[in-house]
Amino acid sequence: MTTRIAYYSWKGHTEKVATALANLLGAELVRIEPVRDESIAGKAMKAFFRMKSPIQPVKTDLAGIDSLVIASPVWAGKVPAYVNQYCDSVTGGNGKPFHVLVEMGGRGDQSAIAVVRSALEKKGMKFVSSASTVEKEVGSGTFAGKLEKFAAGIRKP
Repeated sequence: MTTRIAYYSWKGHTEKVATALANLLGAELVRIEPVRDESIAGKAMKAFFRMKSPIQPVKTDLAGIDSLVIASPVWAGKVPAYVNQYCDSVTGGNGKPFHVLVEMGGRGDQSAIAVVRSALEKKGMKFVSSASTVEKEVGSGTFAGKLEKFAAGIRKP
């Protein structure tokens, strides 16, 4: 089974978790990068209002990919505008399963997961599972158990 993990990371926490998950699954890892960086206030506002922002060219076609994982930080209870743009750009996903992994400072994971879930379900994709990590777990490295459990669920056919 071929899995793609598409992630956006601002300060490196989500990147650390996405990379660890990719290693567990033997998955393809693609980074979502903005065309240009914005102020933290602009980023938070766009996340809160579920806006999109331009991203660098990145693999969005799911031809040859069996499942997709979106990994994102949580901002203002939502996902960054760059993640919204990626989800909007996904093609070839009709009927394919997806999972959502969010990394947060403390709360807001369920509303952020719901944003990604809604965007990809509108494209005909099938939500399977989600997980969340907390920044202090990522900093200390104590997120491994959560990630193992999440990976086990992704591996199931």
